[in-house]
Amino acid sequence: MSETNAPNQSQILAAKRWMDDEAGMERASLSPVEYVAYRMKVSEAEARTLVEAVYALDGDE
Repeated sequence: MSETNAPNQSQILAAKRWMDDEAGMERASLSPVEYVAYRMKVSEAEARTLVEAVYALDGDE
């Protein structure tokens, strides 16, 4: 994922799946951004964009 491109729907849904793994996040003692960055192997900035997109998606539901 490039810093200049918006995340696509597939990336957002993948990030959502990782964010839904609250037990894994808690075991790793990581924030949602840190956990998404770690699990998806993306930069923290990319993970932050994905997490924001997930929160926006959740707000639309």
